[in-house]
Amino acid sequence: MLYSIYITSRSGSLLYQKDFKTINSPITKQRSNDYLVIASTLHGVHAIASKLTPPDAVHNYQKAKTLANSNRTGLREIATSQFKIFMNQTVTGIKIIVFASPDMDETKFAPIYDKIYEHYCNYVLKNPFYQLDMPIRCQLFDTHLNSVVAGCNV
Repeated sequence: MLYSIYITSRSGSLLYQKDFKTINSPITKQRSNDYLVIASTLHGVHAIASKLTPPDAVHNYQKAKTLANSNRTGLREIATSQFKIFMNQTVTGIKIIVFASPDMDETKFAPIYDKIYEHYCNYVLKNPFYQLDMPIRCQLFDTHLNSVVAGCNV
């Protein structure tokens, strides 16, 4: 089950955030400033983790099967008793952060991430009116993202 999705720029600014109404969701509605703080904090933690990642771990990770267009170093998952946070950085530096139920694992998350990234490319980046590093306001992206989440939250 997906609770919330954040998309941040390579500099850590929040480009997109959406909470999804689910039964018994531990994620509560925040003020808009709180969403900015959460996104920038996760960006900073990811940057610190990528600097602390030992070279052997990077080499071993690259040999393993990885998500398409995902980060090779840095923080990838935070698990709590209430939810999990998955973070993936694209090759261009955009971070897609997903808050999900604790039973979600990376094998379940991989196809979801691929769909989110595909819709981001198709409906945001290919939109002639979208300017890079500006907040995402695209109805087609919202519609397709809602269909991905609806498929997961059955």
